[in-house]
Amino acid sequence: MEINAANINIESSGLGDSTGFSIKTSAAAFQLLSSGLYTNKIRAVVRELSSNAVDAHTMVSKRDIPIEVKLPNALDSQFYVKDSGPGLSHDNIMHMYTTYFDSSKQQSNDYIGGFGVGSKSPFAYTDSFTVESRHGGMRRLYSAFISDDGTPKIAEIGAFPLELDETTGLTVSMPVKSQDFNAFKHETCDLFQWFATIPNVLGLSQTIKHPEMSEIAPGLHRRE
Repeated sequence: MEINAANINIESSGLGDSTGFSIKTSAAAFQLLSSGLYTNKIRAVVRELSSNAVDAHTMVSKRDIPIEVKLPNALDSQFYVKDSGPGLSHDNIMHMYTTYFDSSKQQSNDYIGGFGVGSKSPFAYTDSFTVESRHGGMRRLYSAFISDDGTPKIAEIGAFPLELDETTGLTVSMPVKSQDFNAFKHETCDLFQWFATIPNVLGLSQTIKHPEMSEIAPGLHRRE
């Protein structure tokens, strides 16, 4: 999403002494940005991570190739969103990925995101999640977590050469409470019907389809 800074910054003259607003980093500030933005936190996680994955496919002209999403279950409580986009370098993970309101998608309307907050959305639901970046011939694993002082941090926990059959991309995974399994399934089905390319959802017995025009507006029919 293209962000026009000229529409955000306002300069005035002749007002005497002035100072700019700033944001003080604190546990409360990060809590507001990571969790306070979302009313439905589960829906937000599914939407934000999946939208970022779709944007990653757009970057490498794979818009028609579905991203992969895994639903949690009793045998494996992990929820993950996986794309086969360009992945992120170690430097981008450690700096841009972890910086609120910093995004590489702010100069184009081809992308869904652009505000630099969606990648942090798992913190709205959990205190820790895992990021796997496949980029530059390496597969790097990172742990994002809330530290003892209440602020989010990220740490690299492993780096391995990519296998020959592995594609570049990013996978974000997080543990889900058993009582929320059905909620993740519901939000996934409800959201993905509106995606231009419906994701490949693992652990789902039903098929997600685009709604018919007659279902959106009774009396209207889709043109063949």
